[in-house]
Amino acid sequence: MANHERKVLVQRPDCRVEQCSCGVYHVSFGAVTHRMRVEQLTSLFEALGVALAPVLEGDEDGDPRVH
Repeated sequence: MANHERKVLVQRPDCRVEQCSCGVYHVSFGAVTHRMRVEQLTSLFEALGVALAPVLEGDEDGDPRVH
């Protein structure tokens, strides 16, 4: 088995993102770590942007928009 090395890209109190030498990203929230290809991570980033846009822009009216 090949030796994989991880590089921490961002570390926050509630989450961490690392890139493995094999190209996979490790996204950790608490005790849970998800391994993702760059395409999956990009899709998650875009989805979170859509979900959080009303909150970040102050346009939240109670119920989130459904896409």
